[in-house]
Amino acid sequence: MSTEGLRTTPSIAYCEESRGLLNAFGEAVQEVLALHEQQFVATVNGDSDSDRFDLLIHMANERKHAAKYAYLHHLETHGCSTADDTHQG
Repeated sequence: MSTEGLRTTPSIAYCEESRGLLNAFGEAVQEVLALHEQQFVATVNGDSDSDRFDLLIHMANERKHAAKYAYLHHLETHGCSTADDTHQG
């Protein structure tokens, strides 16, 4: 999945690892959204088995949470998200 539509704040200095973690989080969010959309379409189309998406959505949410906290942990421990341009991460 692509994160082309996402914008980053140019005044914040991110290291390459934090960018990768942020992209992974964005992809995980998009996966959750895509599964919700697929479940919605299946429900609207009368699919009696649309609840099959529940476990997939649960697993995708777990990946999203893990990606989010990996990113936040990196920012906290590495300190590469300061607005101070002198800090290169």
